[in-house]
Amino acid sequence: MLDEGVLPNITTYNFLLRSLLAAGLMSEADKLFHKMKENGFKPDSSTYNILISGHGRIGNKKESIKLYCEMVAQGFVPTTGTYNVLISDFAKVGKMHEATELLKEMQEVRGVPPNSSTYDILICGWCNLSKQPDLDRILKKNYRTEAKKLIIEMNEKGFVPCESTIACVSSTFARPGMMLDAAKLLKETYKRKGV
Repeated sequence: MLDEGVLPNITTYNFLLRSLLAAGLMSEADKLFHKMKENGFKPDSSTYNILISGHGRIGNKKESIKLYCEMVAQGFVPTTGTYNVLISDFAKVGKMHEATELLKEMQEVRGVPPNSSTYDILICGWCNLSKQPDLDRILKKNYRTEAKKLIIEMNEKGFVPCESTIACVSSTFARPGMMLDAAKLLKETYKRKGV
């Protein structure tokens, strides 16, 4: 491209970054990102969304958070997908309070609406946290209550949980003595949606 006298722009860099990430070449994407900045191009919202998603996919939470902070400091608003990556990073390691804080910031501070995937991630996160074998009964109940609240909120917003979320909810609430609770919760979910 450069050999033919065509200079790249930010759209070109974003396309290349997206392509490198799709090929699983995160280190090359990072090198290109730094080269882009060296060449005087400032990252835009798309650049940050691409890189945060890429780092999230490979489990590099530290870099995802660093880029997120840089993005917000530059005045850019992350997409729902970017928030989902960050929320998922926290949910995977059981940091559900941090994940919930991101949801709150996403909606109340940035005005970014959650989608079905956002709820799926949070519901499964709370359910998984409640399944820890050595967890206090009160904490288990609180974590399951959080999951129930999110299921209700999800339905109120017109979203239907995906199959893996339904399986997660079923395995969480279909414990001895809780089978009716799981059935009732899922039945209510589908009754409201007419599924």
